[in-house]
Amino acid sequence: MDVVTDADSERSSSTTGIVSGMPSKGRYTAGKQVSRWEADSENIDIEYKNLEGQSNGPAGSCSNCTCPLGEKKPVVIKVLLFIIVFGAGLVLGFIVRKTVDKGGKSIPDVPVDMEGLFRIQQDYNQEFSQLMQDDLEDVINYEDHMNIITECVHMSGMGSANKLLDYVEAKWRTFPFDTIKIKRYNVTLSYPNYTNIDANVVTMHAANGTLVFRSQYNRSSEHPEYLPFSAYSPSGIVKTKRVIYGHYARMNDLKRIEELHVSIKDAILLVRYGKITPASKVKNAEQRGAAGVILYSDPADYAGNQSSVYPENWWLPGWAVQLSHVRYQLSGDPKTPDYSSITGVHHKTETKSHFPNIPVQPIRYIDAKVLLSNMNGPIVDNDWYGGLGIKYRLGPGYIDDREVTLYVDNMIQERIIENIIGVMKGHAEPDKYIIIGAHIDSWIQGAVDSGSGYTVLQELARCFAYHVNKGWKPRRTIMFALWDGTKYGSIGSYEWVQEYEHQLQNGAVAYINLDSLIRGNFSFTSAADPLLRSVLIAATKTVRLNCTGIPGCQKDATVYDQWLQNLHQTGDKDSLRFESMGDDSDHGAFLYRTGIPVVFPRFTYDKNRYPAMTSYPAYGALEDTKEYIETFIDPDYTLHITMAKVVSDLILRLSDSAILPFDLNGLIDALKDGNQTVNVVARQLQSYGYDISDATKVLSRVTHRFVDVANDLMEDINSIKTRKFSNFSEFDLYHLNHKLVQLSRAFISDNGLPHAQHYRNILYAPDIADIQNDLIFPGIVLPEDRNEINEVLVDNLKQQISLIVLAINRANEILSDGLLT
Repeated sequence: MDVVTDADSERSSSTTGIVSGMPSKGRYTAGKQVSRWEADSENIDIEYKNLEGQSNGPAGSCSNCTCPLGEKKPVVIKVLLFIIVFGAGLVLGFIVRKTVDKGGKSIPDVPVDMEGLFRIQQDYNQEFSQLMQDDLEDVINYEDHMNIITECVHMSGMGSANKLLDYVEAKWRTFPFDTIKIKRYNVTLSYPNYTNIDANVVTMHAANGTLVFRSQYNRSSEHPEYLPFSAYSPSGIVKTKRVIYGHYARMNDLKRIEELHVSIKDAILLVRYGKITPASKVKNAEQRGAAGVILYSDPADYAGNQSSVYPENWWLPGWAVQLSHVRYQLSGDPKTPDYSSITGVHHKTETKSHFPNIPVQPIRYIDAKVLLSNMNGPIVDNDWYGGLGIKYRLGPGYIDDREVTLYVDNMIQERIIENIIGVMKGHAEPDKYIIIGAHIDSWIQGAVDSGSGYTVLQELARCFAYHVNKGWKPRRTIMFALWDGTKYGSIGSYEWVQEYEHQLQNGAVAYINLDSLIRGNFSFTSAADPLLRSVLIAATKTVRLNCTGIPGCQKDATVYDQWLQNLHQTGDKDSLRFESMGDDSDHGAFLYRTGIPVVFPRFTYDKNRYPAMTSYPAYGALEDTKEYIETFIDPDYTLHITMAKVVSDLILRLSDSAILPFDLNGLIDALKDGNQTVNVVARQLQSYGYDISDATKVLSRVTHRFVDVANDLMEDINSIKTRKFSNFSEFDLYHLNHKLVQLSRAFISDNGLPHAQHYRNILYAPDIADIQNDLIFPGIVLPEDRNEINEVLVDNLKQQISLIVLAINRANEILSDGLLT
């Protein structure tokens, strides 16, 4: 096994299958006999000579001669002698080749199993999957993994994160990985200025200049690296009497403020976490002219309006501060957005389009209560009220003319981050990869985020390694990856995908994202690419729930049963509801840049009861500890074990199934949904006097052809399985699977989406206004403002429809072997 530590020093530890002593090239010595095993025949020059010497007579004079028999005998003897010597040489050469190589080492006979070259070598085995699940039930292992990850605050680019990776590398060296790679990237990160204890605060002064308020936070003597800040916020000082309550700072929220004739320009917006990402809030505020943003977690959203909070239960206490980044564009390292930030590449100096230009700072909600009290302006509507127990007024400013100062002092620095990837090579399709990833970095101890994903991944790696040691090998290659820099916008995973983009586009089967896996104990749920939904459902049906500590759990129910009962489609209790994929996690580069199908599973809380929460209450707060998850979410690691079992079966189905278990019906449904979206847009445009019916007809026609081609292929696959792969070889299988792998790549456009070029998947991508939600055909979007619709916009929409038509046509050609037939 090799440990690779740098892109410039990679080496492979795998064997090639060539007998070790056999020469790879011949070397020739003048006068020495060269066998076909020692020589490269293309490099031998043979000179033909007359063995009998020169003739005494003139050419052609033998026709009138009579030669006595005695004169022919020497020629005949010489010919016979030559044949005997030549034949003996052949026999001797054959014997030597069979027994001795060039260095004198014995070369054994290797029997060639011709039938084995064509026989299907491996398929998914339910009994083996159950055996592996049984080996994932040791609670102590999960506790040990969680202890390791929560011992420190593993902030990217700092010593604790590097020490954790050193520990993982040492541990994985004991596993039978074929290769372990340490990938380092030089990236741009953001930190608070630890030397300035007066910064990253909000203060309030009375009209006479007296300090009446200063925001606080809990300093941790155990974790001095913890300091509340918003990553990538610029440094700055904003002093103003114009403070406005901005609700969630969604576009509609800010529009509503302006409709009440309250100007946002040059004001500080006080904004609640929730509904959309912090970066989206800040971007919306900046676009409206705000001078700064203060973020807080309202107890109506993160404390459930409960009187009892942590440490009595899981609700966020008033002294907690949630941390986040506020990057606008998630495209890896901000200074190398178009390529991987390996050692020596050029780093751009302009990053303003990626970061806010206004200062941002998070505060406690008990501090927000002070800032929201005694404000001017109208009382807000009921749907804008929170849980602080005060009258929520819009502002701007205060009754007693107070002035608020927002002071932020952050640093932008280039640091080294590291990923670690352990590779178990497949024996039948080694150039097809199933990748399982979690992140190790956090701004806090992070038991849920990143501890739960790390814990499950480590236990999966241990279990798979155990069975490899016992003789099992996956059909396809399995990669276990731990990413760094995820909290800064999934930088580590993005850089890795960029570096290996061509290999991944050609061979990656799927990426399974293990991020904040155990967010609640209400139900299992997942986001999943349409191609992978059915195989995920199959995996959840193989795992029974341990109902200990799970509210409403029915005895002998499977994970699937719980999922369907708790999170079915509205109005259809027989259809599962899948989560939005969104962005801002490590799956982003895989799905939206390279088109690799993704599964993103989790156990979650009841979102119907708490719709504003974008994650569990302690997300991003120092309270997200090992004690937190063990006390309030998963006391005996039942959910971790259950998740590990589901993911292990999913990995086996993807890695071992002879035919990749992709659901073409899922893609058909996605394309039909996209067609409906385009038809809605077409009707809207028609009402404005614009006609795009020609484009929609072409889209409908090529979609119908895809349905036919996909159905034909599914019938062929069912027939192959019914015949139990009779007359179907490994070569046929490889060709079929490669087509399935390449299918999703048909929807990747090198130019990206018109409003977000780093999203190159034109089938589905995040909503640019709220990256937590997905859009089908994301390039087909109308602006809210009717005045922005014109001939240029309509022409651009037609171009986007044409790109989708071309993508679907590529998918048709891939599935039908159109280039060959």
